[in-house]
Amino acid sequence: MSTRIPADTATPEAPALLEVAGVAKSYNGVEALAPVSFSLAAGEVLGFVGENGAGKSTLIKLLSGAESSDAGEIRLDGRAVTFRSPSEAAAAGIVTVYQEFSLFPTLTVAENMLFGQFPKTAGVVSWRNMYKRAAEFLAEVGLTLNPRKRVDRLSVAEKQMLEIARALHRQARVLILDEPTAVLGGQDVDTLLDIVRDLSKRGIAIILVSHRLSEILDVSDSYLVLKDGKAVGRGPIGETGYDDLVSKMVGREFAATSIRQDGDEQGGEELLRVDGVSTDEKLRNVSLTVRAGEVVGLAGLRGAGRTEVLRAIFGADSVKQGRVMVRGAEVNFRSESDAIRAGIGLVPEERATQGAFLDMAITDNIPLVRMATKREVLIRRAREWGLAARYRTQLRVRAASLRQRVGSLSGGNQQKVVIAKWLESGVQTLMLDEPTRGVDIGAKFEIYELIEELRRTGKGLLVASSELPELLLLCDRVVVMHQGAVAGELRRSELSEESIMSMAMGGHRETTIETHEIRGE
Repeated sequence: MSTRIPADTATPEAPALLEVAGVAKSYNGVEALAPVSFSLAAGEVLGFVGENGAGKSTLIKLLSGAESSDAGEIRLDGRAVTFRSPSEAAAAGIVTVYQEFSLFPTLTVAENMLFGQFPKTAGVVSWRNMYKRAAEFLAEVGLTLNPRKRVDRLSVAEKQMLEIARALHRQARVLILDEPTAVLGGQDVDTLLDIVRDLSKRGIAIILVSHRLSEILDVSDSYLVLKDGKAVGRGPIGETGYDDLVSKMVGREFAATSIRQDGDEQGGEELLRVDGVSTDEKLRNVSLTVRAGEVVGLAGLRGAGRTEVLRAIFGADSVKQGRVMVRGAEVNFRSESDAIRAGIGLVPEERATQGAFLDMAITDNIPLVRMATKREVLIRRAREWGLAARYRTQLRVRAASLRQRVGSLSGGNQQKVVIAKWLESGVQTLMLDEPTRGVDIGAKFEIYELIEELRRTGKGLLVASSELPELLLLCDRVVVMHQGAVAGELRRSELSEESIMSMAMGGHRETTIETHEIRGE
């Protein structure tokens, strides 16, 4: 029998469902979380924000029963509770959905959702009843999943929905979502945020942890900012804004507009031209240009072809039609090495598997591209140490030592090491695919500032991103992709989320992308 979730139970005057009173935690005498207090009503969405290491994960562990606090107490319905394990917290109604999925890939949606609660007849699992029960529950909570589909055949977004469905089936009253959109993009993000809104209307209290502040501002009722283990901001979401949240998180006054305040830029020398490029599987007649001293954005819904454009330029995918030109000369890259020698670099979306050697030290990662392209065989330790120290200062890489493994760094610092590797290689045109995915807000704006610094020094940058505010902040022009083709291009003065989304959804503005550049307007 499925659990019925009451609809529209939250009211502004609702009493606290969850109360956290002075909860604190230290590890080996080091304070990870100072006494933190807040309350959460049924149907309320509370946004948790903070840089990596701010204390968010520690607080979640305490709420979920993964660890015990050193001080303070947690109250549920006004009664103090103590959890010795996540299963005890879940039994009480506090369920956490982590960024890393905990699903059985070879089992079906229904088997994962009802695992440990399979309906039985005479001691034998009733598969028919199980699928029926799962279908009824999914329909009840408004999640569109096929209960008979195996998990390893689900999309990332569907797996995230299943994690939420499993939590709700366990009668969650407080749902903690830890970076639920970190691996999602485009429409999948919107779908998940719609689910959050619907669950809150049904009376589920939600704690939403996200580095994407636009999501926090969009769906939350209130916010809590953590910095260095301390609560530095708390209140209704209507009393804060993007710049205010960032200022609280980084501990200094901040304005997003301070990164880029100028208008349209014509740029300098044409560094890269893509002219009518098509590939076997994805791209159709793609054309764009990148000039020295400008940032060109690539926008589009998931699957529109953003990554494929970068791969085709870089020689990772074969170009079947059209041409790529570097500084006016046509090139035919047969491999990534050819592109690098021509002055083009690529910071890939998957930095953990394609961007860096995580088991190697910072000092060993930074010179790799330079050494490979110049066929250097001798490692000069003193020189590489000096280079690493310089990039550590220039890019503000936070590490205990230059010999620290890159895999032990935060996502933002890993990304800085990947960028340093390309800067050391001497490339003039740098392409970045989702440059701030999985990066905390402080490191995100440091990467933005770095991109702007590279633009000012004459680099050409091509940035593919699913985050529209990122493109609006950084770009001189944005090329919008739709189903493998260019739907149109927008100059900086024309940029808005609405104009980009209109093209990304299939709207087409009659424009010739290269015309104003050819005429030098």
